[in-house]
Amino acid sequence: MIRTKLIVLTLAGAGLAACQRTPDPPASIALPPGLGDRVRVLSADAMVIDGKHVRLANAYAPQGVPDARCWAEATAAQTTLAWVRAKVKDARDIAVEPAAGFDEFHRQLAVVKLDGVDLGQEMYEAGLAARRTDGLNGRFAWCEPISGKAAGAPTVHSLLD
Repeated sequence: MIRTKLIVLTLAGAGLAACQRTPDPPASIALPPGLGDRVRVLSADAMVIDGKHVRLANAYAPQGVPDARCWAEATAAQTTLAWVRAKVKDARDIAVEPAAGFDEFHRQLAVVKLDGVDLGQEMYEAGLAARRTDGLNGRFAWCEPISGKAAGAPTVHSLLD
């Protein structure tokens, strides 16, 4: 009888120990500051920052499906979007300097700086974007190396051609 009680008490104590919660980390350990919910990247050159729709004033990135004019542009858009999202994820500070005007979707054109570095300029220097002033309404001829240079190739206006 005593042995049975001892076994029951031992098992109860082990069950109670297993149910104990891991202590919370000390309050002095702070998470690194980040942009968190402040920025949502829609495309490489369009984002929502603090609830406001913004388009880069100094860079025009390749467009993804369904707006891409060829598979080269669609693929470049995926690469550029991943690059921009990584930059935003690693950034600790963002500054938005409104420029004159709006894009065709009435998004404010602006210069966006991540940790003091101009995102549009960095994209342009990395070869991931064209300037908005480079003709074709700022669009880079992403598809020309494929469609325009091939002998007898048709002009590509969209992925549906």
